[in-house]
Amino acid sequence: MVPDPSKTALGLEYFVQEGDDLWSMADADLVTLGREECARLGLARAETVVDGCVVRMPKAYPVYDGEYKAALDTIRAWLAQLGNLQLVGRNGQHRYNNQDHSMVTAIYAAQNIAGARHDIWDVNVEAEYHEEVRQPEGDAAASGASGDRAVPASLTREGEFAREVRAAFARYDPVALGAAVGTLLGVGLFLATSLLLVRGGNPPGPNLALLGEYFVGFEVTWTGALLGMLEAGLGGFAFGWLLARTINGVVGWHEAVFLNNVEMSRLMEP
Repeated sequence: MVPDPSKTALGLEYFVQEGDDLWSMADADLVTLGREECARLGLARAETVVDGCVVRMPKAYPVYDGEYKAALDTIRAWLAQLGNLQLVGRNGQHRYNNQDHSMVTAIYAAQNIAGARHDIWDVNVEAEYHEEVRQPEGDAAASGASGDRAVPASLTREGEFAREVRAAFARYDPVALGAAVGTLLGVGLFLATSLLLVRGGNPPGPNLALLGEYFVGFEVTWTGALLGMLEAGLGGFAFGWLLARTINGVVGWHEAVFLNNVEMSRLMEP
């Protein structure tokens, strides 16, 4: 890679975060640091280093999360419309390839430009590497991305343990609770109004008639009884639905805290 056969190129890779001390260090200081560390490691004598250059590569390592495959498939489908585009390497494919695999993708891309028909996305699946998890062919074919990593799942959020925890933290059905409360209030008000009308009196049910302040059109009449039943039923349904959603939110929060504590305890185990 160096035109002078009496010299060679040595690449040093430093793991940094954008903005930290190493990232912000001047190029000359970084070259000096590399020269001194090569000498301490016994790789080369400091005085034999002729020159150096610095390349800062932001976001060099793809991050895998639970949704990365779906997002990657969306991007790949759109980019596939560009017939003259070749995607290579870690950043080009959002894939933490080994160095040799990244180089092979670049070679295949160059050959494709020259007329070959390599599938660059099949690189990184031929050989077994310790950091690679190969999927069954059916799953890989279904995802449209052979060679992609399987994302580790939380031990406490999947499987039998998680199902037992969720069963213990049972949820309310908002529609069912809303229907139950609405039915109770609506039918209850209708029956109470009907009872006063059947028993009669002059005037019938003056105290119950005060509900007309809250239910539009309600009065102790048969028409008012029907209107009251409808309004009380709807109001009861809304109240029950909101109550169930509120309870479920609190229960869900407690469940998440419990699972997180269990997971952290497992991580701390020797």
